[in-house]
Amino acid sequence: MVRSIIIALLLLPAYCFAQSAEALIGVGNTEANIKNYRQAIIDFGKAIEIEPNNAKAYFYRANAYSNLKESDNAVADYTKAIQYDPNNAFAYLYRANIYNDKGRFNEAVADFNKAIALNPRADMYHYRANAKANLGDHQGAVEDFTKAISLDPRDPSLYEYRGVAKANLKDNEGAIEDYNKAVALDPKNSDLIYYRANSKGNMGDYRGAIADYTAALALNPRNAEAMFYRGNAYGNIKNYNAAIADYKATIALNPRLPNLYKYLANALSSSNDKKGALQYFGEAIKRDPNNAELYLYDGLVKYNLNDKEGALADFDKSIELKETSDAFQSRADLKLDMKAFDDAKDDADRSIELDAKNSYAYVSRARANLELKDTTAALADLNQGIRMNPSNDYSYVLLGNIAAGRHQYDTALGYYNKALSYSPGDSETLLKRAETRLKVNDRAGALADYKRIATIDKDDDNLRDRYVKSMVRAKFYTESLPLFSALVTKNPKNANFLVGRGVAKQHTGDLPGAIADYNAALKIDTASSLAYFNRGSAKFDMKDNAGALADIAKGIKINDGQEDAFFIRGQIRLAMQNYQGAVDDFNSVTFIDLDNTIAYAWRGLARSLAGDTERSNLDFNYAIKIEPKNPEIYTLRGRARVNQKDVANACTDFKQAISLGSKTAAAESAKYCK
Repeated sequence: MVRSIIIALLLLPAYCFAQSAEALIGVGNTEANIKNYRQAIIDFGKAIEIEPNNAKAYFYRANAYSNLKESDNAVADYTKAIQYDPNNAFAYLYRANIYNDKGRFNEAVADFNKAIALNPRADMYHYRANAKANLGDHQGAVEDFTKAISLDPRDPSLYEYRGVAKANLKDNEGAIEDYNKAVALDPKNSDLIYYRANSKGNMGDYRGAIADYTAALALNPRNAEAMFYRGNAYGNIKNYNAAIADYKATIALNPRLPNLYKYLANALSSSNDKKGALQYFGEAIKRDPNNAELYLYDGLVKYNLNDKEGALADFDKSIELKETSDAFQSRADLKLDMKAFDDAKDDADRSIELDAKNSYAYVSRARANLELKDTTAALADLNQGIRMNPSNDYSYVLLGNIAAGRHQYDTALGYYNKALSYSPGDSETLLKRAETRLKVNDRAGALADYKRIATIDKDDDNLRDRYVKSMVRAKFYTESLPLFSALVTKNPKNANFLVGRGVAKQHTGDLPGAIADYNAALKIDTASSLAYFNRGSAKFDMKDNAGALADIAKGIKINDGQEDAFFIRGQIRLAMQNYQGAVDDFNSVTFIDLDNTIAYAWRGLARSLAGDTERSNLDFNYAIKIEPKNPEIYTLRGRARVNQKDVANACTDFKQAISLGSKTAAAESAKYCK
């Protein structure tokens, strides 16, 4: 009996002694744990042969394929695993990660959604946020990182990546808050400090950015990008020597960083060491006289030093040695400056032929087309440049300028807003937006822009001069007084800053203080026509008519192309009842600046007082057509209509001006309207 049992066992089929599917899965995982993925795949495959519906075998084999970067096989097995076990959250998660790596972001998000529905974890929200960011859904990414943080508030990477998503939404303040939290949790992570520096730089806080770049470099001295961007920040505060040092250090770390030599050329030419600037690339050319790139950068240095002929010779030589898109584009910009617009267009054309992806060449050609009065072609080029490089803020600025030139102010504001979303610390664009906001009577928005400019740490006296004049013309006298005082304290030798403060004092009732500032400005700059013009205005306010006209005459003798002189004298002559003289002065203003809309309104008032009703009406109609939301125009037309005994329509104008925020119109209405 016993013997027959033994024989029976020996005659059993061989598969009765084979391993079970579960055992083979265990063996496969053992192999996988020692990274023997090929053998693991064989073991999992044997398990699948025994149990073709075993979800775990497909899942683990998918993991092994994934570790071997065989993504298509991995996706196929994860799909099988999900088919046999639709509640396996990790199968969805890992398949989603592969989809994300392959750029199939919508499919990745769909799988992350299923994984989160089954097992909501911080890392799953993190991964889905990444996929959403790759789709450009940065707001969705912020929301997912926020959810992940609620589940794991001690993970610094979640604050880091939410900060990046906020920065992509141009919410640099929010990004900085997140980077601060991440740094508090991981203070030795140089990347966090580097990202925070970028956001500070984007906001115009260049000194704060420099401090952070320095801290990041202390932790990671090999970070070429941090060194490069610190150089840019130094350049923005005009510390060109420090910028040059950083650019040279960047060259040692990564000489192929885009635009590195161009920024070095700009910094060299902006430094006080003109000789050193010319020597740097000049000596490099001596060592390598057939290097086209060196001539290009030497040309940029000379261009920035206003040596246009020298720059042109260098650009020509660079092109002679090797035709490149950058060389033609740089020469196109130079020729634009030299007002050789046809030649500039030809160079931009060639730049695009050599590199159809050079978005800056399209901007250069657009500028040439604008000068050649081909606005349609300019718009096409700007839009093409934006399609290729959507973050080029200057393209949007030019589009805004075109729209503003057409008196399409709301459209212009949209473009300026877009430009500032990419470069929120750009003072030039903020100034353009402020002045355009005034055109649509958004005084609160304009004032916010002026105040923002005042906080940006950029030492540019030319910009500051225009900023002061712009605020004065906007009549923000009370608000500008502390801002102008700060400018005077910082740079007491700038006559224009003193004039600006004098105007603010004059119109806030401090006539002696105004005269003192105008006198101080003239002591610094005896040829300051603005100081003479405005001192003349202050003298008129003090009833010194002869002294007022004498000062303005002196100013005009110095500079007869300054519209402010004629505008101020026109108002003085109007008050002195010299109506034709006032008309003549406002004519001069419009001759100098056709876009000075308010001058048409003042001329309309002067003409009404001179008895020229027909042309007075034409002036007001034109002014209102251009700036229908300007309360001053309606106030002035109301005064003109009072002069014409048309009180009913005058009151309609005063009412319209009051609705637009005019206090002067309210006073006029109280006098004439019941």
